Amino acid sequence: MGESYAVDTTFTTMNSSTSCPVCSHSASVFIGCSGVCSLWRCRCGLVFADRALWTDPYAASDYYDPAHQPVESYPLNPTATDHDRIRSVTRHITSGRLLDYGGGLGRTALAAHQAGFEASVLEDSQKAIADGSRHHPKITWIRGKEMPEDMPDASVDVITLFHVLEHLLDPVRVLRGIHRVLRPGGIVLIEVPNWGSHLRRLRGLKWQYVLDHHVNHFDQNSLAFTLRSAGFRLASVEYRRTFAINEVSPWKEPLKQLLCHLGFGEILRAAFIKESA
Repeated sequence: MGESYAVDTTFTTMNSSTSCPVCSHSASVFIGCSGVCSLWRCRCGLVFADRALWTDPYAASDYYDPAHQPVESYPLNPTATDHDRIRSVTRHITSGRLLDYGGGLGRTALAAHQAGFEASVLEDSQKAIADGSRHHPKITWIRGKEMPEDMPDASVDVITLFHVLEHLLDPVRVLRGIHRVLRPGGIVLIEVPNWGSHLRRLRGLKWQYVLDHHVNHFDQNSLAFTLRSAGFRLASVEYRRTFAINEVSPWKEPLKQLLCHLGFGEILRAAFIKESA
């Protein structure tokens, strides 16, 4: 059964031209405001922030500036969560070139390197790139927000985006750039907060992943629709109960997976295959 929302008809009328960043149709349902985000739901299923009213809270600073994030001690070690992410990759591809798009400090890329991949990180943070290059030279570090134009076509086997797609103002354009550099039959693995979670339904706009810097919200159907728009087909879907594995109490993981089966998984992880040109 679909959800119902109390629609502010005055706001809807005034902003009837609000267009979906995936399918370009006018959004049909105004969900509400949270922080700097005015959230709408499109008929394609995507929930998104009105770009005309949104302001980037990190526009004037580096995301990994100590003012925003804890100071990290180098060299870094992958966590259980990073290894879990790479296990999702190796269910499809076990070797080759892997690019972690928006890879942050690079822990997941380090886990990929340990698993035998030739790993790269694409990241916009100057601090993350500088620190990573200095301490982890076995990883290739690329600074940027989008796929470099000089990266060769069909040159990468796997591209991962862990908690990146919810931040992108133009997700389809970015995914088409990914499609270009991924080889035919290659895998893109995406992890995002799960808008379809029962906990999100219970908490509404008080859900923990309704954040000022999350401009897109996906469930399984809207994520698959978005990837199809860029030339990918769905290969597998997984859910995780929480953002990270609790390394102090790993015995909780089977219980968390049971909760995922019951619809309480707040993290959606899906693999997609690049269709042949």
